[in-house]
Amino acid sequence: MESISKKYAAPSRQSKVAIGIILIKFIRFTIRSFWPILLSFFIGRKVGNSFENIIGYIALGVAALNLIGSVLTYFRFYFHLEEGAIVIDKGVLKRSKTNIPFERIQTINLQQNLLHQIFNVVSLEIDTAGAKKSELTIDALDKEDAEALRKFILEEKDQLLEETESTTSEVSTQEVEEETLLELGVGDLIKVGVSQNHLRSMAILFAFVFSTLNEITDDVSDMVQEELSGYQEAILNNGWILFAGSVIIVAIISFVYSLINTVLKNFELKLTSKKSGLKLVRGLLNREEISINKSKVQTISWSDNPLRMMFKMFTIQIEQASSAQADQLKSKIRIPGGYKDQVKSVLKIAFAQDRIESDIKYRVSILLKYRIIIFSGLLPALIATAIGYFQIGYQGLWFLAWIPLVWLSTTLYYKKRSFELDDHLLQNNRGTFGHHFEVIPLYKVQAVSIKQSWYQRRKELATVKIHTAAGSLNIPFIPVEQAEALENLILYKVESDQRKWM
Repeated sequence: MESISKKYAAPSRQSKVAIGIILIKFIRFTIRSFWPILLSFFIGRKVGNSFENIIGYIALGVAALNLIGSVLTYFRFYFHLEEGAIVIDKGVLKRSKTNIPFERIQTINLQQNLLHQIFNVVSLEIDTAGAKKSELTIDALDKEDAEALRKFILEEKDQLLEETESTTSEVSTQEVEEETLLELGVGDLIKVGVSQNHLRSMAILFAFVFSTLNEITDDVSDMVQEELSGYQEAILNNGWILFAGSVIIVAIISFVYSLINTVLKNFELKLTSKKSGLKLVRGLLNREEISINKSKVQTISWSDNPLRMMFKMFTIQIEQASSAQADQLKSKIRIPGGYKDQVKSVLKIAFAQDRIESDIKYRVSILLKYRIIIFSGLLPALIATAIGYFQIGYQGLWFLAWIPLVWLSTTLYYKKRSFELDDHLLQNNRGTFGHHFEVIPLYKVQAVSIKQSWYQRRKELATVKIHTAAGSLNIPFIPVEQAEALENLILYKVESDQRKWM
């Protein structure tokens, strides 16, 4: 550790591999931001459109300036360690110097894409409390140095906090061996990929195809019409076959994409526990290592769907404390697959319990079910049926089929809508065709509010909204007396518990 502190005591640059990383980031940003303009540029050149050429040259000029600026950032970026802090000096036209005290650092994450892995370097990201983005990102640093630097900073932080609190612990100074809580092999990842939401992939694929066609349709529509004019009658006669075939092809492509993406993103996924919390490592082409501070964990949830039920697997999500301005994606760690015993292990490490120590499930009022059926099923179906009847005749009666669909889904939802409670944890249960469970420690609750609509006041019901540093959860349509008792219990636990929640 002493060698790392000495090595980075003077201002240091990143690894030279950072130049390549910056270039790749620049190319990805340019393609993502300007691909419609670039596509128009190449199409415009092909058809001799001078306006498209002008737009294209302007885009390429701006891209060239950004490229030069991106490379210069490497030569103007320095970092070093000083007493209790890491200092960053960066900027091309406008220089800035940032001092990040070790006490403010929440997590230090390591990431590796394919280029990182080839040169055995990593990208190091330092997050602080409330920061929307990573406070500091070092694009390329020797892997051994990055791991030693992270260990040094976190140990220095723990020592500073112990000195501030005037506490000493013999256990805290000892090295704690990592314990594996969850590990996904290739077989598990295939199960996860098979049970993914493939409709999302289909939507992305359709959006890409249609947006691309939208850019070129003016130039090729006449050609397509001319080529297919001789087959117009056959196409009309077999339209449903062509449509069904297209849907099947897109579904197969989406399935394969989801499966490959799941395996690549979560290859050799491993969740381990350590002294300060949890560590998640995953990825093949883009290897990432995410540290999860145990004290920052506010909510742990797990859910399934009909396919996941067949494999007895859950999607696990760990939500950390974040400010209202912080990036929500950064504060939510999603693990795509895990089994029940693995969920219990995560709960045990984060909340010191593997389950709610109570067998009582508190149900919501059945009036919630009736209101959903009326306002989401019955009324929309009757209005659509009336309009459809006057527009298309008896075929408009098909809209009435919406009523039994909503009744079925609402019945399934109501059967699962409940909450459980003991002296330390609260578990919120919901779901329609699958299950969703979320658990929060009572002492980490920031606020509790009781809300009533005019209808709820008439029926002496209320909705309880429980706020944490990671978000909020609702318990709807419970008796007012029960809502007030729940509020009083949570507030008592918050005030009487002396444990830190951040």
